[in-house]
Amino acid sequence: MKILNFSLDQSLLNRESVASRRISNLGGLVERYLILVPARFNSKLDLTPQVAVTGVGGKNKPLSAFRLLIKATEILNNTHFDLITVQDVYFLALIAWYLAKKFKLPLEIQVHGFERFSGWRKILARFLLPKATGVRVVSQRLKKQLIADFKIEPAKITVIPITNEFKCDPTPALIPRDESAFIFLTVARLVKVKNIAGELRALAKLRQAYPQAHLWLVGDGPERQRLEHLSAQLNLGEAVKFWGQRKDLSSFYRSADAFVLFSDSEGWGLSVIEAGTCVLPVVMSDVGCAGEVVKDDSSGLVVPVGDESALVKAMKRLLDDGELRQTLVKGLTQELVNLPSQAETFEAYRTAWTKLIRK
Repeated sequence: MKILNFSLDQSLLNRESVASRRISNLGGLVERYLILVPARFNSKLDLTPQVAVTGVGGKNKPLSAFRLLIKATEILNNTHFDLITVQDVYFLALIAWYLAKKFKLPLEIQVHGFERFSGWRKILARFLLPKATGVRVVSQRLKKQLIADFKIEPAKITVIPITNEFKCDPTPALIPRDESAFIFLTVARLVKVKNIAGELRALAKLRQAYPQAHLWLVGDGPERQRLEHLSAQLNLGEAVKFWGQRKDLSSFYRSADAFVLFSDSEGWGLSVIEAGTCVLPVVMSDVGCAGEVVKDDSSGLVVPVGDESALVKAMKRLLDDGELRQTLVKGLTQELVNLPSQAETFEAYRTAWTKLIRK
């Protein structure tokens, strides 16, 4: 089985990245797995004898897309592949659909969420998703959305949660902190869809009655400057700490008291799974794995999307009730045990691909 994959994840061009290490394990399942990634410069990385990543350079997105199309056409003219899979529902998916049609190959579109779902992106997603031979999603929530909003046939949709091989170091170097503080932790890209601004406003309200409440933000992104300005406007001072991008995540998970994810949209929510692995109680908005892994009042607290008042109430509950925190940690730990292993997930990939190839 030979698979051609289009991905936007440039971390695949780094052999030491989490994504590269995970994808390397696909080598045992297939004869060939080639990933094409838009990048600043042309590059090639052989992860295993079966798995390789090719970066296709371009000074801007249109040029990069054009060069990606040319490169993929050249590859498909010279090598037979059995399936095209694409980790995108917009412009990259358009290239993949065109090539699948041109070379008469089955097309799998992977849906990890609908970030920046507006304008041309919305038009492309509505055009392309029904044309896929099969659609792979990471949650039952996304499957229901595709059926309801995109009229995709349920039989075309495969649900395979994202595996997370994150191992929480039980003895990390802890982050220095005020022991009288209650630390809420968020690990995320600082982008609008994560709604960190809502977390900051909620924290400001919470601190009126709970001055010990603090928020640590681990991650970076284009919203950082705006969020730092908002934090200053809300007079949060040292109650908010921007840590930037960090590799020692176990240290932060082990040092905090609770985890917060207040995204407007989320395909799954890997950071939530990581927090649960490090036995942190979780409060999250009703997105991604909420309802499947994080179940309200059982394995976490789930609040409506964008409802800052509900977030404040949930954060108060975690602050006030140590027994509740332990109950939620126990519940989330059990839910994580029930998730498929990486081996089981990859076998599900192979089963789904085999079915698409035989159609």
